[in-house]
Amino acid sequence: MQFEVVHQLPGRVRLRLPEVENWESLSSWTSSPIAEELGIQSFRVNPWASSVVISYDADNPEILDRLLAALEFFPLSAVSVTQECPAAPAQSLLESVKQGWDEVAALIPANNFVLSSIAVAGSLVSSSIGAVVFPLVCISALSSARRAWETLRDEKRLNVDSLDTVAIVVSLGRGQVFTAAFITWMISLGDWIRDKTAGKSRRVLAELLEFQASTAWVFRNRQVVRVQANSLCAGEVVIVYPGELVPVDGVIVRGKAMVDQKTVTGESLPVERQTGQEVFASTVLRDGKLRIRATRVGAETTAAQIVHLIESAPVGETRIQNYAEKFGDRLVLPSLLLSGGLYAATRNLDRLLSMLIVDYGTGIRVAAPTAVLAAMTHAARQGILIKSGAHMERLASVDTIVFDKTGTLTYGVPDVQDVISYDERLFPERKILALAAAAEARLKHPVSKALVARAEAEGIPIPERQDSRFEIGMGVEARINGYYVHIGNERFFSQNNIATGASTGNAAEASRKGWSTLLFAVDGVLKGVIPYADRVRRESRDVVQTLRNVGIKDVIMITGDNECTAQAVSRQLGITECFAETLPAYKAELVRNLQAKGRIVGMVGDGINDSPALAYADIGIAMKHGADVARETADVVLMEDNLWKLVASVELSRNAMKTVRQNYAIIAGLNTLALALAIPPGLVSPNISALISNGSAILASLNAIRPVLGNEE
Repeated sequence: MQFEVVHQLPGRVRLRLPEVENWESLSSWTSSPIAEELGIQSFRVNPWASSVVISYDADNPEILDRLLAALEFFPLSAVSVTQECPAAPAQSLLESVKQGWDEVAALIPANNFVLSSIAVAGSLVSSSIGAVVFPLVCISALSSARRAWETLRDEKRLNVDSLDTVAIVVSLGRGQVFTAAFITWMISLGDWIRDKTAGKSRRVLAELLEFQASTAWVFRNRQVVRVQANSLCAGEVVIVYPGELVPVDGVIVRGKAMVDQKTVTGESLPVERQTGQEVFASTVLRDGKLRIRATRVGAETTAAQIVHLIESAPVGETRIQNYAEKFGDRLVLPSLLLSGGLYAATRNLDRLLSMLIVDYGTGIRVAAPTAVLAAMTHAARQGILIKSGAHMERLASVDTIVFDKTGTLTYGVPDVQDVISYDERLFPERKILALAAAAEARLKHPVSKALVARAEAEGIPIPERQDSRFEIGMGVEARINGYYVHIGNERFFSQNNIATGASTGNAAEASRKGWSTLLFAVDGVLKGVIPYADRVRRESRDVVQTLRNVGIKDVIMITGDNECTAQAVSRQLGITECFAETLPAYKAELVRNLQAKGRIVGMVGDGINDSPALAYADIGIAMKHGADVARETADVVLMEDNLWKLVASVELSRNAMKTVRQNYAIIAGLNTLALALAIPPGLVSPNISALISNGSAILASLNAIRPVLGNEE
């Protein structure tokens, strides 16, 4: 793009453009993340005056140089089009991803609870309104009757719903409207609580597929045009600018850039990519500009395949399937036979109804979900989001934890590990760090920020630099206080004819530890080395050990980083089994392999690339600051950035299951007592039998809500 600097003040510049027909595209471009990348404060286009006014940080004049260099490549004369790909357009996964939870179906138990509550209240107020209460009870009982019928039809067996239905019918037949209403209210309450603790269906993964919904620059008909990314075809050449999402999987045909591939590969730091190398859709350009020949588009991209893996993962049961309810089901037929036999022998409807009321399952429907709901509330107070009772039940039985490294065991940001000086007299460590931080101070690269952060943490004043030159993926040269400073990698030093032999031993030692290194030179002479690495969480090692102490048999680490880095981190944390250089599909395969060996697997991750493994694991656990799709896919979200919450979630889930088993004992014991009292003639009335049976549910519920009533941890 051709332009002319019309007027310039510190922090503000006006440019004249030969043509601004496509100014909306330019405005869209500058409202993208590139504005943050380049340090732009405001960008105002005036198409009538053929000019643009840019405001930037006056204390950082190099922003202007970077901005003008970026604008030089901007295709101002490009047209924005919505034309389709010359070949058949790739189908967007946005149209094929499954729909979420059926909200209408979810309302049914809530409506039953409301209707049965009205029926109970009405029958208590006056017996004269039985004609009104009767239909409400019938409507509320339909769900229970339907479940009883479906179980009988499909599985050829009776369940606790069968007893409930018979008890309701007998109560209504005898005119005992309150008893019938109370039974339906208990059933509806249990269903409502259970469904409130059920996990949500997975939402549409639109955020992962954001690259398809965005626009892209592509060469068509000998011009650069802007099109919808989901209309791109394999073989086309697309252009990607700083701060933009890569819209395709492809091979770079021109350019060099720093690409943040964390979403796909899990690498903790941006990597250099240049001509001939592959890039993935949904990754982000941090610096540079690329022309990419598309090899996979739309549903064929690596990012879209991640979605496919998640969507094809087994969803599992959405309700907690508890053991006591199955036990109650097994007692249904004996209860019916026993009560039917007694009625045939005595013709006493009260004894029949007393025994039918004792069905075990009604109390369980309330007490078990209440225990789980109370535990989930308690967990939320501690910063742990557990999405359903079924997930809590599985978390309690996990015996294997698989950690993704970046963003979970580590913070996912680089940290300066050491500063090594080769000239302690003239350039001690603090002076090297000050000059290095000064050279990198205005750059956006994570390592640059790490250098500045280390200098600030040590209270080292950072001097001003006079001028500098930054080369993407290589390093920086700058003039600072009369020194001519170079800082970067070995290729950068070789390119500038600076000998690096003295650093060989330190570089090898750093590599053995899984660290990377920056070389530092003054006036063309190597003066030091600065090792850096992804910063390990302070609590990670203790958490790994504690997990083993509480009964987790295996702790495994998996990462997209190289083998050397992976081994170094695993040794530091005391993890004996780790897998390096893994893509999302392999992470999911690892989880499946562990499950095939009989393991109950918990997967802990934070990135989009972890989502398939999170979906396939018996329990997926995401970090607070992880990608949105990871948090949505996961069954448990740690809402505080602290791995100790993982230990707490395991212990809390186990305590919740212990409470559920206690509730089973309460319900089984009291209902067995009620059943025993109902058999002898005249010993208890149906009301007493109902009081004992329903009282067991109340006692169990009170036991269940202890965590939220007290201060238990």
